[in-house]
Amino acid sequence: MFEAEVKFVAGPDFRLPDEPGKAVVCEDVYFDAPDGRLAASGRELRLRREAGRTVLTAKAPPFDAATASKPEHETAVSDAEAVAALLGVLGFQPVLAYAKRCRRARLRVGGLDVELTAVTVDFDPRLFVEIEHLAATREQAMAALPAIRALAAGLGLAEECAVAYTDLAQAAGLGAPPAAP
Repeated sequence: MFEAEVKFVAGPDFRLPDEPGKAVVCEDVYFDAPDGRLAASGRELRLRREAGRTVLTAKAPPFDAATASKPEHETAVSDAEAVAALLGVLGFQPVLAYAKRCRRARLRVGGLDVELTAVTVDFDPRLFVEIEHLAATREQAMAALPAIRALAAGLGLAEECAVAYTDLAQAAGLGAPPAAP
């Protein structure tokens, strides 16, 4: 899938449209080879726990530099510890861990299904809002970006943030967790 996503910095009074669900915590652990080759090539390998569910995600390099939107492949896993051990056997180690608190709303805008996520993290005081659409092709994802920006403008969101949470976390001094999830 191609994730067309634009992240915005929102003011403290920003509210999601509709009635979002309760806040959930996403516990993310990122893995890389000891030489950092995944990050150096724009790829990510993430193990996420959220609401009793664990998902392994592999992200390819961005297809749109302005938004850092990336193709991604993910699958649910039933045993996070076993997956972390498998990644270790394959030569990947945990290099970064952090938690995101998220509130989500889903909308249909201009023929697109989009998800809006209001995000807070401990290592940055700002409120972020992610607006994303999952597309089957790169072309469909690129075509969704103007609709995402139009929706954002209608919600009063103007300040885009193309810096990844991983980069923000590393800039804040976060690093490898003491153990895999």
